[in-house]
Amino acid sequence: MNALTQFAQEAVTSGDIIWAKSIGAGIALAAAAIGLAWVGASYMKALGRNPEAGKAAGQIIIIAAMIEVTALLTFLLAAFLITG
Repeated sequence: MNALTQFAQEAVTSGDIIWAKSIGAGIALAAAAIGLAWVGASYMKALGRNPEAGKAAGQIIIIAAMIEVTALLTFLLAAFLITG
């Protein structure tokens, strides 16, 4: 993490702010993908232990949709920040 912080600081001080914004957007999108995978894996694990947990699929889909919306908003914000 120290190398990433140093790279971001050098990018900002050198005037190459596009790189810093791109790295930030990439980290945010990767975190959303990891979160979605974590929710899916946890649901499958719970479903394997207790087949009755299948009734909670609607709640899982809502949680996954919230993660996807967060990723979409991150992508749109990054697109506006990088181009602007």
